[in-house]
Amino acid sequence: MMCSGGVIPDWLHNDGKVFQQKLLIPGTKKRKLFGILERPNLPPSISHITYKIFLCGHSGVGKTSTVCRLAGQEIPRNHYETVGIQITNVYWPVKLGSRPTLFKLELWDAGEAGLKRYNHILPACKEGVDGIFVCFSSTDRGSWVELPQLIIRSAQMADRAAVFAIATRFDQHAHSEISEPEIEAFEAEHGTPVIRMSNVYTPDKDELREIAPTLNFICDKLWKRDQELLTVK
Repeated sequence: MMCSGGVIPDWLHNDGKVFQQKLLIPGTKKRKLFGILERPNLPPSISHITYKIFLCGHSGVGKTSTVCRLAGQEIPRNHYETVGIQITNVYWPVKLGSRPTLFKLELWDAGEAGLKRYNHILPACKEGVDGIFVCFSSTDRGSWVELPQLIIRSAQMADRAAVFAIATRFDQHAHSEISEPEIEAFEAEHGTPVIRMSNVYTPDKDELREIAPTLNFICDKLWKRDQELLTVK
């Protein structure tokens, strides 16, 4: 399917409200976590696009909490190393041009210890990957210093994947060790967008509206990457 333009902002909260309801647990504002064989109950005529995304970054920087935030799930209070590979499906309806489209983001999260111990985990995460989230913590300057090298490695990992940097714990201003001008300078120098991520789940608020700009941005970048690859071919 070819569409001009990109993702239309705020469509989901206006004309697309019927699609929005399909993401939620009935009678609540909480998003449903869809299993392997599940997806939102939308008409078969709606176009579907699936993207595989691999999260990388050192242990403890907030990869798992980022997955939970994107999926609309509660964030664990304590840190536990991810065992093996955890795959979470995030469904997100958007409007591309004049047609509603359902994006499925397969988020692949693997613990650093498992990646080092088992040789099969990294190849499995890299195979057919469309996007790479390189995570660093806003409260850990060491992870920020290592970010440029991780970006280079990610580009080598899959040369056609869209690469994003994820600034986790961006809401913890009192403990932040990285300034906004530094992040803006990084984006300009490396041409890599930095997604500012709040790793706090607030069920009493309109979580869907809060996360919408982030998911719209991710879907838009991935879709435009596809259009660029088609042009290259």
